[in-house]
Amino acid sequence: MNTLGVDPEIDPWRTHGNGNLGNNGLEQHNGGSGSLGGLVSDPLLASNGTGTTSTFADILGGDPAPSATKEDLTTRLFGNESSENVLLKPDSVWTDGGTTATAKNEGTTLNGAHAEGGILEQTQTKDSTNEQDLADWVSSVRKSYNPSKTDIITIEEIPEREGLLFKHTNYKVTHLIVLPNSEHASTDRSVVRRYSDFVWLQEVLLKRYPFRLIPELPPKKIGSQNLDPIFLLQRRKGLVTFINLIVNHPVLAKDDLLLTFLTVPTDLSNWRKQTRDNYDTTDEFMDRKIAQSFMKLWKKDIAEQWNSAANSINRTIEIWHRISVLIQRQEKRLNLINQEKLTMARLINDFSEMTPVLYPKEDNETILDINNNLSIIRQNVTEAEKINKQHINGSVVELHPKLRRFIDILASLKNLFERYKIMGTNNVAQLQGHIGINMGKLEAMKGKPDASGTEYDKIRLCIQRDKRSIMEQLNRAWLIRECILHEFTIFQESQFLISTCFKTWVRINSDYTALNMNEWEKLGNQIENMPTSRD
Repeated sequence: MNTLGVDPEIDPWRTHGNGNLGNNGLEQHNGGSGSLGGLVSDPLLASNGTGTTSTFADILGGDPAPSATKEDLTTRLFGNESSENVLLKPDSVWTDGGTTATAKNEGTTLNGAHAEGGILEQTQTKDSTNEQDLADWVSSVRKSYNPSKTDIITIEEIPEREGLLFKHTNYKVTHLIVLPNSEHASTDRSVVRRYSDFVWLQEVLLKRYPFRLIPELPPKKIGSQNLDPIFLLQRRKGLVTFINLIVNHPVLAKDDLLLTFLTVPTDLSNWRKQTRDNYDTTDEFMDRKIAQSFMKLWKKDIAEQWNSAANSINRTIEIWHRISVLIQRQEKRLNLINQEKLTMARLINDFSEMTPVLYPKEDNETILDINNNLSIIRQNVTEAEKINKQHINGSVVELHPKLRRFIDILASLKNLFERYKIMGTNNVAQLQGHIGINMGKLEAMKGKPDASGTEYDKIRLCIQRDKRSIMEQLNRAWLIRECILHEFTIFQESQFLISTCFKTWVRINSDYTALNMNEWEKLGNQIENMPTSRD
């Protein structure tokens, strides 16, 4: 048994310690503030009928025996199973970050367990896992998301640039369908937004939904680089992917600030000034409690799947990026071939103009037939150049957005894992230690006539606060687990983007290879009678 009798299965994953948020601008949520409602009793609000706060013994379900040790009391609260057989991988993103694993009881995994009373009696054992219920839950979540869905938001760059010193680009953002609760939206379904407005949208979504698949924004450049048409084109395409991934997300699509972004016809910066940024950015876990039904669905090997995904995500992104680069290089080579074909057509035309000088038609009647066939060849080369151009345009319009969408989804999952490392922390292990120490103090004070009653009550209230904080943090940890499982489940649907990308690539190459083959066969038939001798 651990020093404090800590059950290894208490808390989803395990504590990482109090990691700060670095410079990502997101708020630290250490402990959460979700109301547990009927999940656990509130030790700070419970009354013993005398108008005073319930004692530590009340919370545990009865007075402790006078000889009870701190191990006995904490065992009743946290369980008594060993933690040594359930630790996750050392390189797991769900394991200890190194700041709290200073004692054997610290750094235990938090994968659910039975204990008498409190949140722990809601957690499942291995035997109680309902495979069919989990399968039904997963199936329901997957049906809510289709990453290959047709874009419903279009973005056009407005040619006129605004700004006195630093010019900025405006974008016309149009939604092609009627959005929910948008009766007062502009009739043309279009709003004007700038890049900074997209940044604001991403920031508020990250604050509200820190453990969701929030896509990345394309990079911002300043100064003369913003005049680069290639950069502006790529940024516009990146914004299209960003906003459509959000609108396609089953949870993010329902956000009221997203609806504001897409429908408020006024300048968004003016709207923010009018509201004085008085909008709620509290994360989605506020005042929520974990559903008992979800806790029964959980299996420990789900976390192992996440560990494996987190360890392989960087390599996957790298490989997909290289595949995309090779496809784009193929198109660049087609561009070079096209330029050479145009050069070839021009040279054939010039050559046909020179042949009558070298081969006077008065003495060589066949030169006219040869020149006529050269004209046919020139037309074929020109037609082949048009086919290659259509091939390139087809890839740009059909294939590139799919390649970009898939890598953005991969990056969203990677960033979710990274945010969990920073924000998915708790100090349950430290609080357990505090409770054990304070319980020892209470035991030491018993039977001593000189012990201060005020000091005794102060320690008792401190124990109650620590227990309350543990319950809230465990509830929040379970909510985070549920959220990430939802996101990882809908992420599984992105596998079909792989098929879509390669099927599109094969179809485009097949179609235009067939067109080129037809042109060559037609040319061969047309120049069949091209003179090769005087006979």
